[in-house]
Amino acid sequence: MTTTRESALEALTGRVSPHSAEHCRAVAKAAEELARRYGVDPDQAWLAGLLHDWAHDESANELLAQAAQLGLEIAPIDHDVPYLLHARVARAELSSAMPDLSPAVLDAIERHTLGSPEMTDLDMCVYVADMIEPARRFDGVDALRESVFAVSLFHLYARAYAASLSHLLVAGKYIHPSSVQAWNAIVAEERR
Repeated sequence: MTTTRESALEALTGRVSPHSAEHCRAVAKAAEELARRYGVDPDQAWLAGLLHDWAHDESANELLAQAAQLGLEIAPIDHDVPYLLHARVARAELSSAMPDLSPAVLDAIERHTLGSPEMTDLDMCVYVADMIEPARRFDGVDALRESVFAVSLFHLYARAYAASLSHLLVAGKYIHPSSVQAWNAIVAEERR
């Protein structure tokens, strides 16, 4: 069976809260718009944006249990902040639930929370879309929205990632080791 926009939306709305479904639709739209402007496949961006929070509404215990059952590596920080597992759990669950999803879409879903040193343009579109969708409210979101199309996709992603890390630092929250690796890859790319 081929995953269509309609079938993906139906599957998602059957498993997440109405609030999460609304957020996912907004991210899908934003990811599709970013993709069109930055020369990325808009259909893949829409699907990845829609499905990025597939496991978002699972409880901490459910995420930890699912991650263990799926054989995912669980870092010590994942026990402290199980929410950080939702993107990796989503990828694994979706690869079974919708086996025709491309590896690129699954990568973008997996990378929307922590990023990755190997971010693709599709990954960056979904990451940024998740941060700038219209319902998001945080210091600096308007500046990020104004940067869309004014800077390269990589620089937009770098600004979004910096904003996310700044929030974690100011709030005194844990930073996942994978986030440190993703940030270091951004810095290395900017210094080239």
